[in-house]
Amino acid sequence: MTSENIKIFWDSFHNIPLILDEIKDDLYIKQNNLKEISRDFRPVFLEEKWLLLNLFPDKFDESLLSKSVWATKHNKYIIDGNLSSINPTKRGREIENIEAFRNKIFSFTPTKELLFLEKSLIDKFISCNRDRYDYLLKCEGKDEDGEFIGAYNFINEVAHKYKDRLTLVSFSGGKDSTVVSHLVRKALNNPSILHIYGDTTLELPKSYEYVEMFKEENPFTPFFEERNEENNFFQMCDEIGPPSRVKSWCCSIFKTGPMGTTLANFDENILTFLGVRRLESASRSKYSKVGQSPKILKQKVACPVIDWLDIDIWLYIFTENLSFNQSYRQGFARVGCWVCPHNGNWSQFLSSIYNSKEYDKWYSFLIDFAKRIGKEDYEDYVKDGKWKARQGGSGLEKSYTNILEGKECINEKNSKNYILNKNINNDFFQLFKPFGSLNILEKKGLYEIFILDKTKNPIFKVLTRENSNEVKVTIIDSKDKYIFNKIEKQFNKFNSCLYCQGCNSACPTGAINVSNKTYIIDETKCVNCLKCIDKFDSGCLIASALKIKKES
Repeated sequence: MTSENIKIFWDSFHNIPLILDEIKDDLYIKQNNLKEISRDFRPVFLEEKWLLLNLFPDKFDESLLSKSVWATKHNKYIIDGNLSSINPTKRGREIENIEAFRNKIFSFTPTKELLFLEKSLIDKFISCNRDRYDYLLKCEGKDEDGEFIGAYNFINEVAHKYKDRLTLVSFSGGKDSTVVSHLVRKALNNPSILHIYGDTTLELPKSYEYVEMFKEENPFTPFFEERNEENNFFQMCDEIGPPSRVKSWCCSIFKTGPMGTTLANFDENILTFLGVRRLESASRSKYSKVGQSPKILKQKVACPVIDWLDIDIWLYIFTENLSFNQSYRQGFARVGCWVCPHNGNWSQFLSSIYNSKEYDKWYSFLIDFAKRIGKEDYEDYVKDGKWKARQGGSGLEKSYTNILEGKECINEKNSKNYILNKNINNDFFQLFKPFGSLNILEKKGLYEIFILDKTKNPIFKVLTRENSNEVKVTIIDSKDKYIFNKIEKQFNKFNSCLYCQGCNSACPTGAINVSNKTYIIDETKCVNCLKCIDKFDSGCLIASALKIKKES
């Protein structure tokens, strides 16, 4: 049962989807005249059926509520085995009185009869796909990388291999991490596996409800919550514009930054189980099932469900009768940040219904932002999601003051002069620590900073004055032909810094600590790898988000 051969077929007798291997199960498929209907599926619950019924009163009646409805990755609906031609996203945009529509949606309360019918379909789905369930958990075969396919064997082998590490589960409140959490605790027979939840402060209301429910249902599972307490998403958007698919700065600031800081400061080496799946996105398709964290040197990551389908995840949730995030019942295919620029139009529409107060605030901000950067068609710019394709800070004042260029010094070889957009402070000195140790000489407000390599030979020096924004850099002895470029990246960082905490996750050794409006690099942890400089194309997450493409 390789993932390439897995297809979804419709069982007309039981009125549910079957997960089959088109090669291994070829005879069964032909004998039962099964038709392939999709490569993957998610269940459509009563709440979403009610939404569809009210979006399409011209196409559906209340009998839809008792039918077997499933949705593909591209939000195509299969109703009792037949593909529907409806386009709910398009219909949603045509709603004239959104408030009245919201009230209609929230008026729905499933009857006992409907809930019984829903459970009956789920029970049939579980029963008819038992072989697939057993394969996912108990298969003793190995994949092309030599890792066990069966989740139980995989988890036990990895946990044994890294038994000297602190084991934890990265918990997001979504279906994938819900399954991984249960799998790990069950496979290891240990309810006390540490869970870490990264609260982006931008989760759906039902996500927060589910996190609290999870903690109540699992009192023996230690649960640690991490969030960026110092930055506000809307204020950041006002400063540098909303995140886009090209410049998705929000994840580094509100998720990986705070999480990375916490994990990097653990004394122990770490083994983290993640709910990552390759089919989620092109970038995740390149993930290894077990590997070294690219961001935290002391962390190994393991992904038990990396090759599972959406429908596999739901098969496990249903079979194990797990509680799950109720946002999925509302129709969300994924339940990450509701403002994410990678969200589709369907998620955006659902947010306008189920998270209306925050959504209306966000919509108003986007309209104001579009006007501010000179978009004449500002309503279409927002409604059509064109803001998601932004590639820089065009139209924003900060974009013209944060990126600097040096001027060659006429009187001294290998020297450049720079004018920063603010006077030097302690943060300025911190930014040279990744290059080497510092030898700072000061006389009457004049600073001469020598950056030394591991043999105490000077690499370059920086000349500046107290309460000045003028800086001179002279290269003394460096074989790095890009040294000026790297220094300029640090100057861009100084110019642009909003103390966003994005740099915290850029250091694999946890040497950078941005908090309380200070930027500190711990030289006892810094290994001079320069990854904190190379991670962002302009040296800084904020500077990169504001960078404008030069006219050719």
